Amino acid sequence: MAKRISILLVAVSASVWASAALADGPKHHHHFPKDIDAFHSILAPIWHARPGQERSRDACAKAAEMEKSAKDIRSTDAKMLLASLAALKSRCEATPADIDAALFDVHEAFHGLIDAKPATAKR
Repeated sequence: MAKRISILLVAVSASVWASAALADGPKHHHHFPKDIDAFHSILAPIWHARPGQERSRDACAKAAEMEKSAKDIRSTDAKMLLASLAALKSRCEATPADIDAALFDVHEAFHGLIDAKPATAKR
């Protein structure tokens, strides 16, 4: 009986450790066009960081780089993303400690970009 309990505890413990390791590992396996992936590579580490002063500082520090990358997007219409980035930059200039809502809007605009159905070719 004690051996069964020990085996069960080891199995449960291993399962918990494996789940934790997977949770800390890469979460994204996207296949974006190169121009969108370039933007994603800037936004993702900021968005997935723990909210707080450091993330806000990083978002403001990278806002111009994100805007430049968004301007280089040609595979789809990035107007909403660019508008959200302009708002983020304005918020960073006005109140850099309170940019969570503006960063959320950038993230949502990015998802609008990647979740949109591809345009069909005109015949």
